[in-house]
Amino acid sequence: MGMSAGSRARGFRTGGRLALAGALLVPLLAACGGSSGSSGTTLKIWDYSAEQTDLHKKVAEEFHKQHPDITVQWQSIAQDEYKRTLPLAFQSHQGPDIFYWSDNGPLAMSQLINQKWIQPLNGGKVLPTSFTERWPKGSFTEGVNQLDGKTYGFPLSESTYWGPGYMFLNKKVFKDAGLDVSNPPKTWSGLKSACAAIKEKTKAYCLASPTKDVDFQRIFYALAAGEYTTNDLFFDYKKGTFSLSEPQAQKVFSFIQELKKDGYLAPGTNDKNFSRQQFASGQAGIMMDGTWLPSVLRTLGLDSSGYTVAAHPVPDSGSKGALWSQPDGNKYWVSADSEQSKAAWTFLNWMTQPDGYFTKQYLAGGFGTLAFADNKRYIKDPAIQQIMRIADDPGFRVRLPLPVTKCPDLVKSKAYVKAIGERPTWEYEAMTGALNSGKSLKSEAERVVDQRQKTLTSDLKKEAADGLKVSLDCFTFPDWSYTSDYSPAK
Repeated sequence: MGMSAGSRARGFRTGGRLALAGALLVPLLAACGGSSGSSGTTLKIWDYSAEQTDLHKKVAEEFHKQHPDITVQWQSIAQDEYKRTLPLAFQSHQGPDIFYWSDNGPLAMSQLINQKWIQPLNGGKVLPTSFTERWPKGSFTEGVNQLDGKTYGFPLSESTYWGPGYMFLNKKVFKDAGLDVSNPPKTWSGLKSACAAIKEKTKAYCLASPTKDVDFQRIFYALAAGEYTTNDLFFDYKKGTFSLSEPQAQKVFSFIQELKKDGYLAPGTNDKNFSRQQFASGQAGIMMDGTWLPSVLRTLGLDSSGYTVAAHPVPDSGSKGALWSQPDGNKYWVSADSEQSKAAWTFLNWMTQPDGYFTKQYLAGGFGTLAFADNKRYIKDPAIQQIMRIADDPGFRVRLPLPVTKCPDLVKSKAYVKAIGERPTWEYEAMTGALNSGKSLKSEAERVVDQRQKTLTSDLKKEAADGLKVSLDCFTFPDWSYTSDYSPAK
């Protein structure tokens, strides 16, 4: 699916962009069918995992065999179209019964509740322990997937292996360049040396690195992990500030500019799909991406025998940060408009069985990792096995502080969502512009940060004046280290 990682779109899109999606809604709804049929209940599920279409078809068929009174219609939609069409569907009260949404990580639930898009699981009843005990302790958290004793979501993907920050190496390109994939670049200078060899000895580009809109995140987060620890919304919890103007972020971006100047980035402002095709076809030797990439590459004709996976390279002076881990795996939600909440609960309870059909097929198919299953037992894809070995290294990912546990009233706050909703892709616009122009990122980064910080601070003050126990201190954890898990006990 991409990064939740992905591929964020802060806040819900309104106005013109939704109007443009109007023409898409009618055929989509027709394809998904109605909410019930003469033979029983029809349950509509929407997401944007096109590479999982065959899996979803098999899952729906198997579920129907076991529950003949429920028919599942699982629709996978192109991601850009999905982000435009889903809000329209809710506006017209024609949304699916279950839908995928991962934007804004731990804030997803509170945002979706504010939008009146979701209802609690199991009709709001306390969930049975046979369900909740499938997850590690602490997976269900007030303010993240629970509110006022009701549970709205569950972690689909876990946070140790799942996420960005891996370096994929095309074996043929490396061999043609006289390089050994078993000795991948470990530092920034090592990456440059490998790129120099690829450029000199092959016809391939060194890095297939998408730089269009949010797809820029793939290379930025991989390299930023060696400098500091941020999250996918460019926020530094150590300092309580948006982070694009921080010296560490500027250093990372300057290095990416160096790669472009030296001719190591594939030319053009490409999206992730184009860059993945370049890598899969051997037109590029390296790509930074996430746990989901193996399943995508397989659809492009490249299985794991044609590439290997390594950890992201770090600055020559050593790593001073890590990739993040946070409770952002809550991705499938029951629509507030659905009249099939009982059927939805039956399906989700069935889908998340640790030894069930969905689990075995999903993991065996190499689509990623699951939070409720024994991943090492069922995953056979060598690339994902490599990813798991990499991420098992202590310090590869660290747990971020969770502001809502410090200030429970944040679940009622709209300040952060509003701050990140102003020009949702502003950080990426700034980086793409600076990369293409060759100019410094600093001044535009400062504009981005100043505006977002101003909105966050002022709105928190207004909410505090109205009685919420919130402040900028809720987002600030000065005693936390970028290289270690945050522990509230400290």
